Amino acid sequence: MDINETNIISINSTELLRKQMRFIAIMQQIFGVIAIIGGAISCLGIITAIIGVPVILGGIKLFKSGNSFSLAANLQKADDFVEAISNLHGYWKFQLITFICSIIFFILYVIILIVFVASFAQHYH
Repeated sequence: MDINETNIISINSTELLRKQMRFIAIMQQIFGVIAIIGGAISCLGIITAIIGVPVILGGIKLFKSGNSFSLAANLQKADDFVEAISNLHGYWKFQLITFICSIIFFILYVIILIVFVASFAQHYH
């Protein structure tokens, strides 16, 4: 199977679908900006920047996806719809990276906390 093989998917664009795409576009742009701001705040710490950078990159992808959904709803061009889906795919990849990094940091935090409490408790015995 060729990855670059082109198949045609036809979608009937109704007014309801265009309205829903505009709403999705607005929500993605709002949450994209929120993610970028949250990622930037996370980048204030050196260690937390490991989580902040993928959040920023994901926020940019989400914002771009929203912009493409808006264009697709208004101009009804298939290329805009494809770009919207492509950027949404990128957003979810960065979300997965952020989730995995968060789990790793949580586990490390718990281990460090247990070691710290255990060593602190040893001094009182």
